[in-house]
Amino acid sequence: MSQAPEPPPAAEEPAARESGTQALDRALNVLLAFRTGTVERKVSDVSRELGLHKSTASRLFRALADAGFLQRNDETGAYRLGVTVFELGARFLAGLDMHALARPLLHELAQTEGESVNLSIRDELDALSIYIEHGSRNVQLVSRLGRRIPLWCSAAGKALLLDLDDEQIRATFADTRFTRLTPNTITDLDTFADRMREVRERGWALNDEESEEGLRVVAAPVRDRLGHVTAAISVSGPIFRLDEARVAELAAAAARTADELSRQLGHGVGAIWGD
Repeated sequence: MSQAPEPPPAAEEPAARESGTQALDRALNVLLAFRTGTVERKVSDVSRELGLHKSTASRLFRALADAGFLQRNDETGAYRLGVTVFELGARFLAGLDMHALARPLLHELAQTEGESVNLSIRDELDALSIYIEHGSRNVQLVSRLGRRIPLWCSAAGKALLLDLDDEQIRATFADTRFTRLTPNTITDLDTFADRMREVRERGWALNDEESEEGLRVVAAPVRDRLGHVTAAISVSGPIFRLDEARVAELAAAAARTADELSRQLGHGVGAIWGD
């Protein structure tokens, strides 16, 4: 019995040029296909994934390679992201402005929760306020831009120390005089180290009238693209309004905002850049 003839090869797509918009959309989809899966991708796999004819995908791959967006492995015939992608990504990271990115997020948090919101960074052993959004509630505790509060008695300060383990905490504050600001201020290193263990377990920090009587503050860490704590977002209010349940709500809200700012700063992409 004679063998059945092989099916004819798939017909080539018409040679007519695609519209500029369609070609751009397809090229971008090819690049986006490299966000997941293996580092190197074959034309056939990507064309199948995107529903493109292989000849169309081949043209797109070649064009992207010519522009440096893709790089071909001559041994395997597969492609990986090219140096142009790295250059664009590096310029994106260099242009990130935490202050500008934080403003709309902190404004939304202050308006939603009604309490004052601060963005702070670490400067030596102080938490330094670099941006403030006042809330909409009737009683607002006054804070000022550029205010410094010791790390050990501020919520932002404790959040800024979340990268440090117990040994590093003790080394950092070994020669520190823990000045008492209120009856609740921590005044010794052992107590502070214990408190920081609680903060690390919880993932957010609390200032329970430790820097100012009548004031409670919660804070969450902001991380850069490598996962390092680079800032802290805090929400503050009077103790009569911030009971235990409200503290938990504000801590969750601060953490969501801090996570979003971290995402915009590139947190989570470090592995992509080889760091």
